Amino acid sequence: MCLSKIYLREEGKDRLVVEEATRIAMDSDGTIEISSMFDENKNIHNYFIKEVDFIKSCTILCRKDDI
Repeated sequence: MCLSKIYLREEGKDRLVVEEATRIAMDSDGTIEISSMFDENKNIHNYFIKEVDFIKSCTILCRKDDI
C-alpha cells in the first residue's frame, strides 16, 4: 500500500496536514478532498497541487501566491 504525506506550503514553509493520505480528489469547484486511513477526510479550499513526489511519498499543496 502506498500512503502519502500532505503538506500545505504557506509563505515558503511546508506544514504537514495529513500524515497517511490514501486518496486525493478534486471537486468540480476546486476543493481538494483528502482521505486518510485513521483520520477524518479533510477538505482543502483555495489550494492546488503544486508537487507530487513519488519517491518521498509526499504531496505539496499551495495557493497561487505561494508558487
